[in-house]
Amino acid sequence: MQRGRGQDRAAFVAAMGRLNDEVLSAASLHDGQTLLDAGCGFGGTLAGIAASRKSMTLTGVNIDSRQLELARLYAPSATFVEGDACALPFPEDSFDRVLAVECIFHFPSRLRFLKEAARVLKPGGRMALSDFVPPRHNAPESALERFVRRRIERGYGAGGAGWEDGDYAAMARAAGLSVEVDRDITAQVQPTYAVLLDMISQGSLGGRESRMKWPTRLLAWASRYGRVRYRIVGFSKS
Repeated sequence: MQRGRGQDRAAFVAAMGRLNDEVLSAASLHDGQTLLDAGCGFGGTLAGIAASRKSMTLTGVNIDSRQLELARLYAPSATFVEGDACALPFPEDSFDRVLAVECIFHFPSRLRFLKEAARVLKPGGRMALSDFVPPRHNAPESALERFVRRRIERGYGAGGAGWEDGDYAAMARAAGLSVEVDRDITAQVQPTYAVLLDMISQGSLGGRESRMKWPTRLLAWASRYGRVRYRIVGFSKS
């Protein structure tokens, strides 16, 4: 039986909610905290936190002012700031928690962001992120890997950050952070690609279907065959 558009969208929203829950679990959220969502997009993560937590001071930062206009409508209890996640416009020791959900692969440098997150975190604070992680770091890209990456970027945007600074354990040490959580959720994310492909086939992506079809197929393939892993990583600051 073919899925309907409403079913596809509901499944996708539910999957994104589960991903947010995984990241929030790695961040060890509690009521009453100050929290920064870096690369906050349209504010969905902050809206969910506002609905489920009490007495939170929520801030989102995004380099795209157009997304922030919608975020302010979607999460009116949060404060939104236009800025660069690799040069955060906040003083030291400002936040109990920092999040980066589905965005760090667009930043020009993962290490630079981790150092900025460490700077704005209070002592004892935690940061959590989700990311596509290769099975090998600092290894030359094969012709196949380069082809797949470029085709995926046509639909999902260029991944600015590379892995020249090592894996997350090495980058955490350089940033003055400790890795507390490193969870591989590739298998749990895999069904989301099928939902996305159903939405594409039914014209549910607002005219982006032709641009997203092959990138989504290739991302699903790369995930299934171990060319990329999807991980939740949580850090702490001493």
